[in-house]
Order: sequence, then C-alpha cells, then structure tokens
Amino acid sequence: MRVRLEYRVTAAAVTLLLLANGCRYAPNGPGSEALATALYVSPRGDDANPGTRQAPFATLARARDAARDLPRPVTVRLADGTHALAAPLALTPQDTGVIFEAAPGARPIVSGGARVTGWRLHGDGPLWSAEAPWLKARREPVTQLFVNGARRPCARTPDEGAYFYTQRLTLEPGNPGQCQGFTYNKEDALPWIGEPGVRVALFHNWVNSYNRIQTIETGRRRVTFARAAGIFFLGPEVRYYVENSRAALDAPGEWFADQAAGRFYYYPLPGERLDRAEVVAPAVTSSLIVITGEPEAGRYVERLTFRGLSFQHTDANLAPDYPHSVQGAHTQRGALFAKGLRDSVIEDCVFTRLGEHGVSLREYCHSNVIRRCRFHDLGGGGVYLSEGAPAKRDDAYLTAHNTVDNNFIHDGGHLFRAACGVFLGGSASYSRVTHNEICDLSWMGVHLGWSWTGRAPAYTHHNEIAYNHIHHIGNGVLNDIGGIYTLGVSPGTSLHHNHIHDVTRFERGREGYGGWGIYLDAGSSQITVANNVVHDTRDGGLHLHNYAYPWGNVVSNNIFAFSQDAELIRNAEMNHETQHVALARNIVYGPSARLLGGHNWKPGGNFTADRNLYWSTATNAPDFFRRDFTAWQAEGHDRDGRVADPLFADPDARDFRLRPESPALALGFAPLDVTRAGLYGDRAWTRLPRTVAHRRYEAAAAPAVSAELRCGFEEERPDDLPDFARVCEENTQAVARVVAAGVAGPSQCLRVTDGPGQRHAHDPHLYYERDFPEGRLRGAFDLRHEAGAVLSYEWRDWPAGESYRSGPNLRVNADGALVAGGRRLLSVPAGQWVRIEVACGTGPQADATWRLVVTLPGQPPQRFEGLPCSAAFRRLNWVGFISLATAETVFYLDNIELVPD
Repeated sequence: MRVRLEYRVTAAAVTLLLLANGCRYAPNGPGSEALATALYVSPRGDDANPGTRQAPFATLARARDAARDLPRPVTVRLADGTHALAAPLALTPQDTGVIFEAAPGARPIVSGGARVTGWRLHGDGPLWSAEAPWLKARREPVTQLFVNGARRPCARTPDEGAYFYTQRLTLEPGNPGQCQGFTYNKEDALPWIGEPGVRVALFHNWVNSYNRIQTIETGRRRVTFARAAGIFFLGPEVRYYVENSRAALDAPGEWFADQAAGRFYYYPLPGERLDRAEVVAPAVTSSLIVITGEPEAGRYVERLTFRGLSFQHTDANLAPDYPHSVQGAHTQRGALFAKGLRDSVIEDCVFTRLGEHGVSLREYCHSNVIRRCRFHDLGGGGVYLSEGAPAKRDDAYLTAHNTVDNNFIHDGGHLFRAACGVFLGGSASYSRVTHNEICDLSWMGVHLGWSWTGRAPAYTHHNEIAYNHIHHIGNGVLNDIGGIYTLGVSPGTSLHHNHIHDVTRFERGREGYGGWGIYLDAGSSQITVANNVVHDTRDGGLHLHNYAYPWGNVVSNNIFAFSQDAELIRNAEMNHETQHVALARNIVYGPSARLLGGHNWKPGGNFTADRNLYWSTATNAPDFFRRDFTAWQAEGHDRDGRVADPLFADPDARDFRLRPESPALALGFAPLDVTRAGLYGDRAWTRLPRTVAHRRYEAAAAPAVSAELRCGFEEERPDDLPDFARVCEENTQAVARVVAAGVAGPSQCLRVTDGPGQRHAHDPHLYYERDFPEGRLRGAFDLRHEAGAVLSYEWRDWPAGESYRSGPNLRVNADGALVAGGRRLLSVPAGQWVRIEVACGTGPQADATWRLVVTLPGQPPQRFEGLPCSAAFRRLNWVGFISLATAETVFYLDNIELVPD
C-alpha cells in the first residue's frame, strides 16, 4: 500500500531541502538572495516528495508551488522523459526569478499530448480505431495527430496536395466584401458536406481560413458559412478543401476523431501497425505555459529562464468561433504565451509538434531574449512579438527591447498557412532579430508592422533585422510574400546583412503574384535596407509598394539578382510630399532584359537612383521601364551609375563575391560576405540546417482552360452579387446586383447602378478573369440601357505584373450613342433590350482588328468589320463591364457569353 503524504514547505523544510541538494542556506542571512535553490521534477516522481534529486516531484505545478515559498533565484530541474500537462502551467508575478531547466544530461519534454492506446483493426480494415473518452469533453475539435512523432493529416477531400476550385464566392456588399459562402461545382458534390464538425479550408490571397457550414442549398449547390470567412481573394478560381469527416477518411495516413463517440479512426501507411505505434493527440489547446503579469498594478513576471526544454503537443483552436487572422496568423498563440514578462530568457529549447506558434510575447513584454532555440513542425509560426494594433500607446504597454537571436525556425504553417518565422506586430519596437535561420514556411520569413499608411504614427519602429538567412519561403501556397516584409512608418528600423533566396508563391496559370525578397508594403517609411544579398525570387528581389504615402526609405549597397521577373519592383502612385525612396550603390543583376518591373518607374516618380550598377545576362542594353539607360540618365537617374557586368566570382553557383576588377567597387560598393548570415556557434548547431530536407513546392494543378463563359443569372438569388464575376464597388449607392424576373424583363438579370461621389470614375465595375483559349473568340451580352447611363465594355490582355493591352472595346454614352473604333456607330434605344456581339482573334489569329454586331429591337443585325485594337493584344484574360456615369443611373445586363467564334 502506497501512502501519500502532504508536504508543507516551511523554513525548516527549506533548510533541509537545500542541504539535501548540496546548497547552503541561511534564512535572511547576508547574500542569501544570490544562492540558487534547486527543485527536481521527474515523470517518475511523486508530488508528496520533497522535490530533491533523490525524491523529485512528479509535476511542474507542484514544483512551481513549492518554489513560491523559497527565496530567489530558484531552479526547477526537469529529469528525462515526458512531463505531461493536462492544462497550461500558469506563471504569475509570484514566480519571478524561477529557472526551469533540463537536469544535467537530460532532454525533458513538456507535453500537452495524450497517448492514444488500445488500437484495434476496425472491421475488415483498412481502418484502425481506438477509444479516447476524453474527446467527449472537448469544446474545440482535435486538429492534429502524431504517429511515431510524425504529423498526420486530418481526413480531407481532395486528399493532401490537391484542391477543389470555385469561381463562385458569395461576397458581402462592399470592396472588399467578406466571404459568406460559395457555390461548388457539380463534379465536386459531397453528400456529407453538411455533417456537424465539417470544416471548409478556404484559401484567400495571403491567408487561409477554416469555416463551419450553416446551410446548404443542394439545388443551387450553394454553401453558406456560419460566419463570414474573411476578405481578399485571388481570382478567378479560389481553392478550398473539405475536412473532418469520416466519409473523407480514404487515404493512408489520414485520421478522424469522432468526438461524440470518443473514438479515433486511422488509415495506416503501408507497413504501419497501430498496436505497435506511439500515437499522441494534443489535449491542451494553444499554450503549454501561460505567463501573466499584473502590469497595471506594477507587478510583472521577471527574470524567468527556460533552458534546455522541449515543448510539444499543443492543439490548434479551430472552434467555430476561433479568432481568424486577416494577416500573418496574428491572433493565434504560442506554446509559451506571455503578457507582462520582463528580463527573461528562453534558450536552448525546442518547440515542435505544435498547433499554433512557438512563443508569443504580447503587451507589456520587455527586454526578453530568445536564443539558440529550434522551432519546427509547427501549425503556426516561430516567435511572435505583439499582436495587431496596440490598445494603448504608452511605452510600458508596448512589446519592446526584445531579442530573437541565433534560432533555427523552419517547417511551420502546417495549419495556419500565413504564419511567419518571426512576427513583429503592431507594437513591437526596439527589437533585435539577428542571426536566425528561417526557412520552409508558406508566408513571410520576418514580418514587421501593423499600419497601412505613411500618414500616421505607428508603434513598430527602431527594429534591427540583421544577419538572418531566410530561404525557401512561400512553397507555392499563398501570395503577397516577402522574405522580409514591412508596414507603416518605422523610424530607426534597419534591414541589413540578410541573405534571402528561393522565395516562391502560389502559381496557377496567370493566377498568383508576389514572391519578393524584401517587401516594403503600404506606408512603409523611414526604413533603411542595406548590405543584403537577395537572389532567386519569383517576382523580384525588392518590392517598393508606393501605396498609402510611404516616404523616407533608403536602399543601398544591396545585391538583387536572378529573379524570374524584374529585379526591382515599384507599384502604385500614392506619392507622399517627400521622397519615397533613394536607391544608391546597389547591384541589380538579372537574366531578363527587364530589370525594373511593376507600374511606377515613371518620370517624376518620387524616387532617386544613383551609383547603381545594372546588368542583364540577356542583353547589354537592358530595359529601364520602357526606355534605355541613356533616357533613364537624362531624367536624372544614375548619372554616376553604370550598365556593366559586376564580375561576380561565380554567379551560376551564386557566389556573389566581387573580383578585384569589378566596376561595382569604383561606384563605392562595399563587398558583402553572406557566410556571416545565419546561425553561429558550435559546428553541430551551425550545420543543423543542412541536415533538413526542404519542404516540397506545392505546385497547383494546371487550370482547365474553359472555352466558354455563360452567365444568365438564374442560379443566383435576387440581391446577390453575380457568380463568376469580380465586382468592385465603393459604397452601397453604386453597385451591381442580381434582380428578380419582372424588374427589367421576363428573367433574372444584373442591374448596375451608379451614383455621384465615387472616388474612382470606373466604379462600380465587374469583370471576368480567366485564361481564355487562343483562337477566334466571340463575346456577347444583352443590354438594357437607361437614359444617362454610361457603359464601357472591354477585352484586355493583362500579363501578371505589367500594364494591360486593350483589345476590343466599345462605349455606350449617356445619350445612347454607341462608340467603337473611335467613331459613333449607332444609337441604342433607352429602356429596351439589345444584343451586342464582339469577335476578335487571339494568339496566332490576332490581327489588331475586331468585328461588332448589334441587334436592335425589331431590326436586322448591324455588322461593323475591321474595327481597330492594340497590336499588342494577343491573349484574352480579362473581360469587363464598367459604369462611367457621374449621376444616379442604371443599366441592365443579361446572357453574358464568351465562346469560340
């Protein structure tokens, strides 16, 4: 019989405990605060023990409670094995000065996981099942399962690596509109999609969301979500998959948790025996350690240390009301989560097999250090400093003076695909992010900021991002990606001596954009970008987004090389009163003749460039945004710059050292040594990244090139946005909506209403975006024009990242005059339906002319041949209807088609 003894820590007991652990202790004696007390914890211990090396505690909670009665510092040493937590370990100001560390020679695991045992073959196979009664009490769904240490995918359709695509999102009014649901294709019908607990994983431009289903209209194949999914979708087809149903459990490695029944099901990999495997399901959600100070009362948690520990097995919160993030998975939490933590250290730890992030330091966290830690196999990201916009602006509230140094952060974003390696949110300042190796993530390596304008102060500033090795970012999953990404006004922020390469993004036909090395997004201001080496990016080494009035940036002494697109990208034209950016002494080296990309390297473009060295391996006369270098210099740029080979040591091997005779040296360029970026320390640590296989690129299946577009508006409901189209609106007075039969004719149709006060003359407008097949194409639509309305109909050839080339276009003016090819052709009667048809050749059949046929009520068709369009128009991938009125007007559209002619 085992007798449990209650153990109360008294002063006398403390003395005995210290003596037992080899420590001297004189209560209240001189220097007693400098002597460290040691408590021991072992999975094989007992909480009735005194916590000595010979008689350790069993749980961290017991050791924490004992430490609270001891003088500081106190060291809690964890023995080898798995230290299981049934709930997060809570630390408060009472725990100031406690050191949690591995016992000498030990590699302890702090785990929120529950072993799943008792597996049996289910029926005749191939599934295995096991009882887990604790599932029934969970509010959140189980989102992860680990078999022999390896992450396994939840049952989904299509299986991992494939997606469904829809062209028909249900969007709320507005621009951008929240997604309320979607219409699935006939061939993608899933009879079980409405089961309780089923999730639709939807991919936006730069995030993904998990959505529960509220209703399904089977006849229309329309799904309505239980809450809005979010905004910003890349067209024309949006990816999704459906998960968490036993009906989807059809591929080796997949699993399903039946929470109501308290049972797991698993489809084993070939040769896998569940009765011999270690299977762990996380039982703790989000965080293992929760540190909470009382900063409003002046009480912080201070001088904590976590050393040599492995934090494993947290689940992700995917409850129906989980906090969805609009960017960067900023609302998710770390396995170690803190508010009001100061002067503390996390070192030599491992964060792995987690549902969300590794470490989150939120408000009131100051002067903490995270170093020599490894973060991998993460549902989220690595280190998160602050969240979104700060609720308070005082210095004490902000997350500041923290250091993230010499960490290996990789293989993240398994669930929250927009998770970042290191995230500095809306109130992270005076941070140092240095010498980290960051790779194999689906979005940003390092993210800074949470303000989308250069006209307002921001609270992410004076940050140093230096000597980081950031590579293999993007992996083909999302868009709008940078190895390093910034937002808002950030005085004192410096990005220097980073080595960034292999940045990719989602790509499917012409869909996808934004795989950049360094990305200064909206409002990014007062940032220095210097001495970085950036190469092998999808869309440019540097993206300067001249949106929301950015200003005061300096880009100097960098190497930008080997982009698949242009090397330097500049977009948007929202100029600040002061200069946007100064580019000086950079080497710009690319395989394309086009070194400058985007839309805004125009004369008078609010930037300066000088002493830069340019070289294209394709030509000795590269293109400078549709002008040659002489014209570029004549505008005042690079008067002391050159077009010349920089003479890298071995560019094909990506050796960017300069030969002694390099012309870059004469321009004042300081040579760069990329070997200084990344990890430092002993050989085993610095070579660890070389032992890791990079995540595979998730190539999307090629889009099916549809030969036909037909939209009759009969499957939509009145007041819906039109299916297949993208609608751009500014307010509720100027919109495009489906109307019921009888409003403008015998069938449902689309009503486009315009009104005064639109910021853009072209709003509202709608367009259909897809890669139409080459050949001769015919577009047609029915139009009911009302007095005063102005309609523009246009075909465009719009290559990604470039200006569009106009194809056929026509206009119906306020008085009904139809104008095409520069002349008035006929008058369209108000209040009556007319049929308009356009035909034009694309690809080899393009000849810069097109045909128009108009059928007015009661009249034979009128044909107009040989109308001119741009000779540069070669492919059709954008068809739009634009309202250009400035008063309250309306017109109606129906039976829109685009088919082979």
